[in-house]
Amino acid sequence: MTRTSKVPVGTRAIFFDAGGTLFRPFPSIGHYYSTVAARHGCRVGAEEIEVAFRQVWSEHDGIGDLRSHSDEKIEKEFWRKIVTAVFKDFKGLKAFDPFFNELHDLFAEPGVWKLYPEVEEVLRSLKKQKFILGMVSNWDSRLLKLCVGLGIDRYFDFKVISAVFGAAKPNPKIFKEALKKANVPPGEVVHVGDSLEDDVRGAHLAGIKAIWLDRSNRHGTLAKDHQDFVTVIRDLRELI
Repeated sequence: MTRTSKVPVGTRAIFFDAGGTLFRPFPSIGHYYSTVAARHGCRVGAEEIEVAFRQVWSEHDGIGDLRSHSDEKIEKEFWRKIVTAVFKDFKGLKAFDPFFNELHDLFAEPGVWKLYPEVEEVLRSLKKQKFILGMVSNWDSRLLKLCVGLGIDRYFDFKVISAVFGAAKPNPKIFKEALKKANVPPGEVVHVGDSLEDDVRGAHLAGIKAIWLDRSNRHGTLAKDHQDFVTVIRDLRELI
């Protein structure tokens, strides 16, 4: 590890968030919702859907609503409520269930998602340096299949997924479960993620150092005292 790495000296384990940190929907959630909706009789623009989705997502605290131990049936019902709310003002669907089932199955496919360009290089390098690598994500059980399909499963020693474990970030319980799996004390761990609330604050509550991945230059909008408090990277390569 070079002196320019943002990984603190003495770190033995690195935890990563998933969506927005390692990969993202490509080109967008709105694109796929719009495309599938059109096949089922509803013509609405990708940008309109994107706005509606983000509003509904924030009202439901994202996937944090799946706080209890779930199974595929519970997860699918959660997503049914999300998609129903997104489309409440959009007309034309011939039948909701066939549309929703196609959409739900689609987002389990790795082809919908795209790794950020530097991800494999960084994970490969960190693995070579013998770091314990964990994934701590607010997601449903489909994340396991996605990691395999995206080719990053082999880099991780374990994954703690909110809907499977039963607690969501920023609840420190999910980080403490990751600490247990890593078998490393909090002071020798750093967590990397793109959310100030879920990743930075959540890790802090569990006594873990955090690195904020700020791909869209939001750091400048923070209050000065917060800017000084948060360790920021623009690209995961800063970890190596």
